[in-house]
Amino acid sequence: MRRFALLAFVALLGCTESPDAPTASGQVPFPAPATPETLLPVVNDTDPPDDTGTLPADALFGGNLCAALEPADFSGLGTLGTPEPASADSCVYPVGSGSVVVQLATPDQFARPGTEGQEIAPVDGVGLGAIGVDLGGRYQVFVEVENGYFSVTADDRRPAERLAKAAAGRATP
Repeated sequence: MRRFALLAFVALLGCTESPDAPTASGQVPFPAPATPETLLPVVNDTDPPDDTGTLPADALFGGNLCAALEPADFSGLGTLGTPEPASADSCVYPVGSGSVVVQLATPDQFARPGTEGQEIAPVDGVGLGAIGVDLGGRYQVFVEVENGYFSVTADDRRPAERLAKAAAGRATP
């Protein structure tokens, strides 16, 4: 009899509802939602990052590629127009009927500057190292400096090398 009473009591406890547990039909309790065990609350930050004023102190040309070259660097090449950023990683200097482009480069571009069939030649006395590439109508000089890599592209080899040397002197802050 005591066993029967004990079993009846346990069965009765199993049928009673917890005051905190929601039920579907009033008979079977739903499991309570689990709360994640974290030390800090999770914050969903959906605002875009503020990239203004966050350039590293050693950014090439102080973060302004249009400061790589100065008007005196273009002597003998024609009338210099106003340099304008072409993208976040390049600046175009209009000169006469052509243009000069200063662009950020990667270590991989410096290591493998051309494609098959393009003439590639070392350029002496520019930065820590420089490589020129004949693009067939344009000439591009890739330059390595202490704080990164960049390239200067001009219509001819000599002006490209001369402008790359001038820019290399301004690359490091």
